[in-house]
Amino acid sequence: MPILMTARYQVKPHAIDRCKKAIQNLVVHVKENEKETLFYMAQQEKLNPYAFLHIMVFKDEVALTMHRSSKAAENFVKVLYPETIDPLEFKEYDLTGTNFPDLNRPISH
Repeated sequence: MPILMTARYQVKPHAIDRCKKAIQNLVVHVKENEKETLFYMAQQEKLNPYAFLHIMVFKDEVALTMHRSSKAAENFVKVLYPETIDPLEFKEYDLTGTNFPDLNRPISH
């Protein structure tokens, strides 16, 4: 069963460029190295450019653990966490419907 998650946070204004670079580096790593991360998108809010939302879909717990334990995730945490205004808010979801094809079929193990 896939794991659907979001992460929401806001960074301090002086750190915006550094944090955006850390986000971009993490996303490149996910794209190139995490085949079991089925979807990863980081978004910057238009009306509040210091606020971000990440949407993630992991194939399973193993994929989530691999993501969390990657060197890229470690680097992201080192840069981003000290610059957030409040702690990151992570939420996990159950899928109720999607037009994303890879999530509409059972995932084989």
